[in-house]
Amino acid sequence: MDTQRRSLMLGTVSILALGLPAPGWTQPTQLTPDAFIQLSAILCQRPAATLDRSMAQRILQEFQIRGKSSRLQALQQDVLADASLANELRSIWFSGLMDTSTGVVVVGFTQALTWSSSPSLHAPGNCGGATGYWSDPPSGHTS
Repeated sequence: MDTQRRSLMLGTVSILALGLPAPGWTQPTQLTPDAFIQLSAILCQRPAATLDRSMAQRILQEFQIRGKSSRLQALQQDVLADASLANELRSIWFSGLMDTSTGVVVVGFTQALTWSSSPSLHAPGNCGGATGYWSDPPSGHTS
C-alpha cells in the first residue's frame, strides 16, 4: 500500500476515533481550543492529554491573529488539506518555537514534544535523574 493512501486511511480513522467532524461537515467560524488540541494530537501522533493546554492556546491565538483560522478549519476537516500548515503545526509543537509577525517566540519550552520523543531526553535546566545518571546505559540496553 502506498504511503499517501496509508496516511489518508490512518488520518480518517483517527478523525473518526477522536470524534472530529467528517469531511464536508460545516464548522463554526472559530476552532475551539479542544478541537485544536485534538487536531494537533492527530498531526503529532500523540495523545491529546499529553499536549499542553496553555501552549495550545498560545499557538491557536497566534494563528487566529495571522488569519489562519480558515486554513485550520480546512485541516480539521481533512488532515491532508494543507500540508504546509500541518508541517508548521508539527514544527511548533516539537520545537516550542513559533514564527510571529514580531519574530520567533517561545510558545513552550519544557512543553515541546521534542523532550518526550526519547526517554533519555530532557529540557536543559531540568534534572534528568540522580547525579551521574547519564553514566549508566539506559535500561534494557546491552553493550
